[in-house]
Amino acid sequence: MKLYIAEKPSLGKGIAEYLPGSKSKGNGFIQCGVDIAVTWCFGHIFEQEEPDFYTPDDVPTTPKGKKKWRFEELPIFPEQWKKRAKDDAKAQIKVIRDLLKKASSVVNAGDPDREGQLLVDEVLEELRWKGPTLRIWLAALDEQSVRKALASLKDNQDYQNLRNSAEARARADWLMGMNLTRAFTLRNSGAGVVSVGRVQTPTLALVVARDEKIEHFKPKDYYVPRINAGFWATWELREDFEGVDAEGYLTDGKAADRLVSRAKAEGKATVKDFTSVEKQQQAPLGFSLAELQKVCSAKLGMSAQNVLDAAQALYEEHKAATYPRTDCRYLPEEQHGDAGQILSGLAKAGFANLVKAADSNRKSAIWNTGKVTAHHAIIPTGSMQGTMSPAVAKVYEIIVRSYLAQFYPPYVYRAIKALLTCTGEDWKATANIPVSAGWKAVYGMTDDDNDDTPAQPIPALKKGQVLTVQDADVQAKQTKPPARFTDGSLIEAMSNIHKVVEDEAAKAKLKETSGLGTEATRASIIETLLTRGFMERKGKQILSTQAGRALVHALPKDLTDPVLTARCEDALSSVSEGRVTLQQFEEAQRKFVSRMIEAAKAATIAVGQARSATSARGKASTRKTRGGGQKAGPACPDCKKPTITLKTKKGDAFFKCEGCQSCWWPDKQDAKKVGTKWSEKKT
Repeated sequence: MKLYIAEKPSLGKGIAEYLPGSKSKGNGFIQCGVDIAVTWCFGHIFEQEEPDFYTPDDVPTTPKGKKKWRFEELPIFPEQWKKRAKDDAKAQIKVIRDLLKKASSVVNAGDPDREGQLLVDEVLEELRWKGPTLRIWLAALDEQSVRKALASLKDNQDYQNLRNSAEARARADWLMGMNLTRAFTLRNSGAGVVSVGRVQTPTLALVVARDEKIEHFKPKDYYVPRINAGFWATWELREDFEGVDAEGYLTDGKAADRLVSRAKAEGKATVKDFTSVEKQQQAPLGFSLAELQKVCSAKLGMSAQNVLDAAQALYEEHKAATYPRTDCRYLPEEQHGDAGQILSGLAKAGFANLVKAADSNRKSAIWNTGKVTAHHAIIPTGSMQGTMSPAVAKVYEIIVRSYLAQFYPPYVYRAIKALLTCTGEDWKATANIPVSAGWKAVYGMTDDDNDDTPAQPIPALKKGQVLTVQDADVQAKQTKPPARFTDGSLIEAMSNIHKVVEDEAAKAKLKETSGLGTEATRASIIETLLTRGFMERKGKQILSTQAGRALVHALPKDLTDPVLTARCEDALSSVSEGRVTLQQFEEAQRKFVSRMIEAAKAATIAVGQARSATSARGKASTRKTRGGGQKAGPACPDCKKPTITLKTKKGDAFFKCEGCQSCWWPDKQDAKKVGTKWSEKKT
């Protein structure tokens, strides 16, 4: 019997639908004919053992029976890593174990990423499966994509490095989180735990640095002289001009006034140069998850987690979009042949007018096999199942329009530049005049038009032509601080860390490859920091709290520096590519943790005291975030009122009733239904 093991029930059912044979539902699996069965996990069903497992039995215990945290046991480095079955997954583990006894081969059907690879591989390892194992790589769950993937199974051993990369990440997070949280908490004179994370701490540091830069910012007055010769032309700044500061601003108002006065007195300006060139702008590339989160944050005000949830629903539930956790914005050229079928499906899904003007034969810059990584850009599949919620439908429309734009002509505009000379000074005017909407017709002519150049009418001019200076003025302006982070801009900063790094050498090295976290984890990192009260939301903005700032300032720079964490992500990529072994990566992490424990012993921390000052505000912010930003769950069995879907600190989903406040685990067979109730103690 061939046994497919999927990452979650919805994925398992999606695969079973297109397997041969009659389908019959068993307890935790689906039988497909005589020779095939499909079962599933519920995310990770095994987890790393806790530190208490690795520490001596004679360590004193707390009243709750947990071993006390002491420097004597640090660092905690497992000689041999052990995993344990999650309590709520033991029944499903038994189902998988029994099916493996009957299996002649297994197909790993984890999500198509490093975490999905490990999630199923670790089940096979823990249950001691030694038989042949294949891998199915599902970029989308529509019928065509699933059938294509079923016909091209690979040897699971080919993905061993990807599995090792996920294991390396998990061990690094454990080594840092478990050891350094203990170490810095032991040095904390305030109340509470000092949470330290490999990615969350430098992410928090980004927000703290931005907030403090804004608060310490001192606006600077500067001046922009202009003349009007039938159109407005701005003075071309010269660094050697009196009143221009080191940052390139004209800060002397009197000098600006003198420029304008002389121009008025002169009364004429001569055309020094004039160009009028027709230019083209191609459609923007497709969506990576980070880019989708950025756009949806700006246009829809959605949190990063909400966008990921919507994209995941489009992939799993509605079969309407491809795999969302991708860092790539390109498509393989081999898939261009599918365009006609996808466009046809989109026409039936309500986009007929836009599809009518699309040319399925057109190849935009998005089609580039050489730039496709493990996953291609997020695109629609042309299929649709079920009814979308309003939020999911809005995200879907953004994805669809991005794809449709690839089959429209370029946007054409005329770029005009006039350079005038008056009183020995240069004055410049520019304008971009639309000629043909092209792909912008998909969005509406003005949507997404971020041109800073005003479309003022500038007539055709000839070099040497003399114009009359009709008017002149000085625009008084002020420098502005950087904007506060939003979900979208913080995700962008995490994925493009080089943009917020000031060291030029580090910026160059980080530009191509490095980031904080991954497409799959960034949204949850933000939510974790919000939940723990280190950050808060105010409208669309994300701000650091007093507690968050106290934590960042108390920790060594090595733990808060995003550059070092980004380079750790590079090392994980090296593991997935086979250039660095799991053992080499882990050894480097152990050395780092040992060094940070020594730094903790010399540290003075009072984070808990700072947190108490913002706890009420932080809790209120968390309540708003969870209640307003999470997916609706099933009705509460106790009071029949709606529930919302939340996550534990470990990332396990649960339902919380907004009426009676009771909490429930999802049903093990159907994650959309209510299962067992939490005990009063856990609630």
